[in-house]
Amino acid sequence: MIAKFGKSLEAAYREIRPFISPPYRRAFQKLVARGMEEWREGEPIVCCDFVNPAIDSVGGRYYFSLVRDLIDAGYFPVFTARRATLSTFGTSRMKSLLLKERLGVIQSLDELKQPYFLITDRDAPTPANAERVVVVSYQWRTCQKAGEIAFPVFVHPQITEKVELPFPYEVPTTRSARIFFGGNTEERKYDKNVIRDIYGMLTRRDMLAVTCAALQPEQILRPADSGEWLASSTFHPFVLCETQHCKIPQERWLDALAKADFFLACPGVGMPLCHNLIEAMAAGAVPILQYGDYLPEPLRDGVNCLTFRDPGSLRDIVDSVLSMTQEEIQTLRVNTREYYEEFLAPGRFVERLLCSPYFRRTLLLNAYRVPR
Repeated sequence: MIAKFGKSLEAAYREIRPFISPPYRRAFQKLVARGMEEWREGEPIVCCDFVNPAIDSVGGRYYFSLVRDLIDAGYFPVFTARRATLSTFGTSRMKSLLLKERLGVIQSLDELKQPYFLITDRDAPTPANAERVVVVSYQWRTCQKAGEIAFPVFVHPQITEKVELPFPYEVPTTRSARIFFGGNTEERKYDKNVIRDIYGMLTRRDMLAVTCAALQPEQILRPADSGEWLASSTFHPFVLCETQHCKIPQERWLDALAKADFFLACPGVGMPLCHNLIEAMAAGAVPILQYGDYLPEPLRDGVNCLTFRDPGSLRDIVDSVLSMTQEEIQTLRVNTREYYEEFLAPGRFVERLLCSPYFRRTLLLNAYRVPR
């Protein structure tokens, strides 16, 4: 009873915080003061009209990734002055990264006299000047009818800020790691039963254990210093770079991925899809994974990824990639690049979202969380 009351108080405080907390109030006022002064005549506008704080989920990644993709696609983002979602620009580590970009803020949609695209989570009449309307849904479900589109997972915001995308690499280059994994492997985070029981998949630690068991100890490199490994051209069958023991700087993360032919795309903490899959494909590393159909456009086994079902089939993949020819690897890399450029490169999602025959669309933010 006490715990339930405590949660109710916490929820109530979150609701009024944007109105009473000084950091939230200052952030809101600064944004409202920007108005439309940064808009350039003739620049296409997308207005983001969000009232539900759920848009700030996953630490603000939804919000950042959507707005960043709008900018990359050539649109000028405009926000309605909704205090609950606008004030968090000053407190969200990821959303605050957008403050250096050109953007606009309006009090009401009536202020926009020119045609624009509208992305909203409100059920309201369509404004006269809206050329397209995208309605955001926070339901945990997959697409069920024409006009619905799933929100993808993007490169992590902090990586986006440190590297230039698209990342440059040459397909024919011989790489010095056949298989690579880099990331956090803490047991309390990355060995949860939710991945096994709800999604029916191997956890991150499961995948790494199977891969290591399929190799001889001398085939596995665990770098003690990331800079030393990044500078080396010595070939290794498997490079395992666990963040707890050897951290790769964010600005060198794609450089590390570009040293590998294949990336072991392990699940995240509580869901299959992880941003490191997108980053690997951006660097031309072919993913080895169990959730290729969790992307809005499924990956294809043997074409732009290698997929497994269980520990045995993962061991088979490890054996097969170690004996692949450079020609076979480069064919997979070409296909991986083509997929990335068509569906995942900066601005591509927004192009599919807004340049469609549908006047009104539903954008499903949580489709990637739904078990298949």
